[in-house]
Amino acid sequence: MVGNETKMTCTEAINEVFENEKGVLNTNDVIAKIYSQYPDQPWKKNTISHHLVGLSVNHPSSRHHLSIRKHAFLFSLGNGRYRRWNQEQDGKYILTDTGVELEDEGEDAIISEEESGEEIEHDNSSNGTSISLERDLEKYIIANLELLEPGLTLYEKNGINGNQFDTNVVGILDILAIDDKGNFVIVELKAGKGEEKVCGQILRYMGWVKREIAKEKLVRGIIVANDFHERVKYAIEAMPNVILKKYAVHFELHDL
Repeated sequence: MVGNETKMTCTEAINEVFENEKGVLNTNDVIAKIYSQYPDQPWKKNTISHHLVGLSVNHPSSRHHLSIRKHAFLFSLGNGRYRRWNQEQDGKYILTDTGVELEDEGEDAIISEEESGEEIEHDNSSNGTSISLERDLEKYIIANLELLEPGLTLYEKNGINGNQFDTNVVGILDILAIDDKGNFVIVELKAGKGEEKVCGQILRYMGWVKREIAKEKLVRGIIVANDFHERVKYAIEAMPNVILKKYAVHFELHDL
């Protein structure tokens, strides 16, 4: 509910901003203009930020916001900057499993994950193989969250779900979930061995979720890898709200 009488969605509010501003706006500009128009601030800053990503035809993370992206009308210039999409100028884009592709011939204007301003951390120990394995692991765990913990479900609110949850501040969470008590659980996946830097990574994710979303709810972390450096095991001793989970990949070969 916006105000006392007018009902408006976050998508409609963003559209209204870009109707009045024909140039390039950054995320903070859009938030400020929406809050100026609607002082009761009916949407959180993070909700507006996620809608900007989902409403951008060429943003690599828009595939995580399918219910929003079907209304896409923005074009991302990277580093949190947006303007209206002009199909004749910018081309036509289609969704793929890994992001977006330019359908029309012409210059590729799809921004990379680095250009988007998002913090992306990959385990490059086996180059593309580890990244592919991490994606497969992510898909499997999302489809089987109860294997991690009974009652665990994927976070979802305002058309945004917890798969590759973009904070726009501290990075992208692999999985944001809710436990059976309504508390928040951050799942960080590593294809291969979990190194000590993952401890700082999940702690900043937990801090952000606590401040911006969870409020009075508890926030926990689960780090999933196929093994862990000894330093990680020591660090976890001082992190009571974080646990480690090991995965194993089993292959079978059969004659046809």
